[in-house]
Amino acid sequence: MSFPQDQPDSAAQPTPAPARDLRSELWALVRLAGPVVLSQFATNALALVSTAVIGRLGQSQLAAAAYGSAIYYLFFVALSGVMLAVAPRAAAAHGAGEPQGVTRALHAGFRLAVLLTAVMLPFTYLLSTQLWRFAPPELDTGLVATYLRTYALGMPAVLLFTALRGTMEATGRPAIVTLVAALGVALVSVVSPALSFGWGPLPRLGLAGAAAASALAAWLMFLTLLPQVLRCIEPLTPGTPMGPEVRSLFSLGWPIGLTLGAEAAMFSVTSLLMGNFGNQALAAHNVAFQVITALYMIPLGLSTATSIRVALAVGAGSPALARRAGLLGIGLAASVMVVFAILETVTPESFIGVFVNTGDPVNAGLVATAVGLLAIASLFQVVDGIQVSANASLRGLQDTRVPLLLSLTSFWVLGMPTGYVLAFVLDYGPRGLWYGLLVGLVAAASLQMTRFLRLTARLKRAGPTEAQTPLSD
Repeated sequence: MSFPQDQPDSAAQPTPAPARDLRSELWALVRLAGPVVLSQFATNALALVSTAVIGRLGQSQLAAAAYGSAIYYLFFVALSGVMLAVAPRAAAAHGAGEPQGVTRALHAGFRLAVLLTAVMLPFTYLLSTQLWRFAPPELDTGLVATYLRTYALGMPAVLLFTALRGTMEATGRPAIVTLVAALGVALVSVVSPALSFGWGPLPRLGLAGAAAASALAAWLMFLTLLPQVLRCIEPLTPGTPMGPEVRSLFSLGWPIGLTLGAEAAMFSVTSLLMGNFGNQALAAHNVAFQVITALYMIPLGLSTATSIRVALAVGAGSPALARRAGLLGIGLAASVMVVFAILETVTPESFIGVFVNTGDPVNAGLVATAVGLLAIASLFQVVDGIQVSANASLRGLQDTRVPLLLSLTSFWVLGMPTGYVLAFVLDYGPRGLWYGLLVGLVAAASLQMTRFLRLTARLKRAGPTEAQTPLSD
């Protein structure tokens, strides 16, 4: 399949050292962020469609999927976070006018994806055989294991796709990624219910069918995007040593992976702990989590664009523009999430109804619990938008190790212990765990924002030469 080749957008072109005015930079950010946000929505829609299908299979299947997903993403988010290093590496090279640097970043990303998969895929399969040792007794561990093993088949494709995506977005060609992601959603929308419910001659595979559809979509997206990307970048110069680039990419990427993993693990462990309150609470948590995850795609897409804009400015030697791009991205993400927080507070059932039948009396308890969780989410989503954008801005500065320590402190020294005490010691139940999420995200937003302001102030004082040098403390 071949898509029309979009030309590099000026939003991702090298920027001259003199800073643009505020309106021009805002327009450049929005123009780059628009397709990126759509891509994030399309990618997340894969999980949304799958959850909506599983929700119609029953509460036990929904709970099993929630538990299996929590285990999977406990590790996988860290892997995909490592692959996010491709985008700032490619953007910095693009900003400096070095097309071979873009190509090296992509090829190093491919090699890194293969290495990560070779380690983590067997581990995931091994973990699926040990669920009986730690899963709550109310869960059907056979269902969880089947879901986990089948869903994990898409792991290598997603990691490779992330490298391709980062390259295209860093060079101002995000529209192709959006089209390919939409193709994946279309596939899942048909194949997931067809395999789950046994449409026509197909067997009724239930939960395994939904997981298989997600894995198939991941491979389709990778194989479709690959030739499009290879047409858009320079071929790798023969004999180019890739070892140094892979090491540089991993050095930049592993703190990103652990930073994202620290946050994802906080949510995943929250899901695992939620199993102690029964299937209804776990299913309600899964529904509410899918709602906030869907809305989170907007600040996540904005943060990706912000990271690229900051990296381009750094590559072009413009520290003032790097600071401006970061602050604009952070402010825009926070503003958008304020709007959604208000909507969640006013009409929570309209969001929950996407995943379960809110009019069915059988789901009354589930819906009531999910509504209470969304009320808490309306508080932490705004600060979550700030922290993810501030962290991405630091990533654009190629500052990743200190942000990792800040995230670990916020989520695991403050957030998780607070949630555990509120839920199990003070008997706040499921809401207590979500109040812990709120505490962790507030701390992360404050610390990441403070660091970004301090580092960009230092860059402005140092001038263009240091602005092109990766930061470290």
